[in-house]
Amino acid sequence: MSESTQGGDGPVMPVIPVLPIIEGFRTRPAVPPPGTIFSLGWLMAELFDPRRRVGTTVRQPPFDADVQLPQVPDLGPDPKLIFLAAELTELVGWYPKLATAAAAVTGETDKLRAAVAAESVALGEAAAAADGGAATAEAAAAAGVTDGGTAFSSAALLTAVSELNQAILDEFADTPERLSAYQLGLALSDLTWLPRKPEPGPQASAASRPSALISLFSRTQLAGTKTLLSGAGSQLPASAATIVSQSLDNWADWLDVNAASFTQSGADAWSDKADVVLDALRVQGWVWYSVLIADPEVSATPSMGAWVQAGSSIARASAKITGVVLRRFWPLVLIALAVLGGLLALVIVNLSGASQVWASLVTVVAVVGASGVGVGSGVSSAFDGVGYEIWSAAKLDASAWNITWLPGMTSTTVERVRLDSRGVAAPRIRKNLDIR
Repeated sequence: MSESTQGGDGPVMPVIPVLPIIEGFRTRPAVPPPGTIFSLGWLMAELFDPRRRVGTTVRQPPFDADVQLPQVPDLGPDPKLIFLAAELTELVGWYPKLATAAAAVTGETDKLRAAVAAESVALGEAAAAADGGAATAEAAAAAGVTDGGTAFSSAALLTAVSELNQAILDEFADTPERLSAYQLGLALSDLTWLPRKPEPGPQASAASRPSALISLFSRTQLAGTKTLLSGAGSQLPASAATIVSQSLDNWADWLDVNAASFTQSGADAWSDKADVVLDALRVQGWVWYSVLIADPEVSATPSMGAWVQAGSSIARASAKITGVVLRRFWPLVLIALAVLGGLLALVIVNLSGASQVWASLVTVVAVVGASGVGVGSGVSSAFDGVGYEIWSAAKLDASAWNITWLPGMTSTTVERVRLDSRGVAAPRIRKNLDIR
């Protein structure tokens, strides 16, 4: 039945056919989810620098391809690049104007995919046949790998990635939030992956020195990163920017206090604890990334340990406020105490009889108490807003500590005191598990 009639002489109303429910059908929202553009920036940095495609952690026991299917961190360089190209296609799908530039990148990775597939086929045939070399050549020729015109080229890939980067900058130039979110992805990836130990060779790059890590967390550099965080606005999940910003400060304080622990004395060179710091930085980068894309696997909800650290921060803040008030207003406190002492002295000296003295003292106490209540209520009202701000700051501090992953290095007593004065919690080290 294609139509129905209303009762009586009413107009004929068409019946809207019910669309069938298609198994697995999924529609794309009209607006990209928060964190999409930031993720695109992080991905572009990985596509451009092969060293950023390695896993951040090593499985224990190590990954065994004979009995385990690989997770993303277990993929080799070529399969990982193919995976990133698939992720690029998904992200660029939100921005049709970037499709042409992105196709140049995926075109190169498609050649690599063919080569990897050919190699897999060749290995399988080699295992089943005695003439493994011939099988490899035949499979490679079938996939077009031996043809110089269709073979994968790393140089061509880098050129395509650079051109896509320029296209992205041009596309987002008129939208400051999008531009900030994309550049934030590049900047946080640099912050996480640029510092590294020197590679074998005659000359060490500037990024292979500890000073590179320290300079990335300097006040000036962090100001630029925080500007991008705040400028991204609605392109990031709610509250994620402030939480990551506070976590960056935690890292900056830790590095400032512990610089001597991972550098050689009197030289701009890494000590034997460099791997601990750099490994923790890689893991921290992925935690920041997960928070900024609203990864459901990473919760920014503070844990009990994070709340304990935030409580310690509140106690330190309260003590500092009290100390500042006493230092700045001590003359008023002394005057008030002197006036009260003088009033009590006059009462005791000029009145006779214990009953009169006690009655006068009670009156003085009542007057002072009433005045104190009035002043106290005014002060309480004035500090209600301050209390709310302190509570908000405590929640932010707890959330930041919940996502902060500092290096698991033992600290000296002096270092712990300095960290504590800055509100930085020393990482909990399990001696039987965290073997360094």
